[in-house]
Amino acid sequence: MRGTTAGTGSGTRGLRSPMALLFGQAVAGVLLGAVWWALARRPSPWLVGEPVVVSGAAYPIARDGSFAVLTALVGLVAAALVLRWAREHPLPVLVAALAGALAGSLLTVATAGALPPSDPSSLTHVSVYAWAVVLVQPLVLSAVVAVVALARALVDWTRSED
Repeated sequence: MRGTTAGTGSGTRGLRSPMALLFGQAVAGVLLGAVWWALARRPSPWLVGEPVVVSGAAYPIARDGSFAVLTALVGLVAAALVLRWAREHPLPVLVAALAGALAGSLLTVATAGALPPSDPSSLTHVSVYAWAVVLVQPLVLSAVVAVVALARALVDWTRSED
């Protein structure tokens, strides 16, 4: 009976990091949605451009840009966690991180869109214009993990040649 308990505890410990990445990014997406809404509701001149160019037409571009920057930063943090936690079970950690990144990105858009004014025709309604920007967080996460994994493999390969 003791052996079973220890094995179960080990398996549970192995699932903690993928679940933390999945649900952590989802919760971060809700919080990031509120931050993005506050930042992009009425974009300031430093976000849109010079005060002369500030018009309603520039708002969607500024909102998409600020969304991309914010989610890219979250993707970098998630990539660092994947690289740290993916020693024993890299595939489940990476898959959970990518699913969490997409969920977090979509929840960011949903949270900001639900905050007032929620009428999509209003100029101050916060939403994305180009929906492809939702893929920035998973893309940054996967690119960073891929580059670091490739660099590690190359370093290991060159060291094994000696």
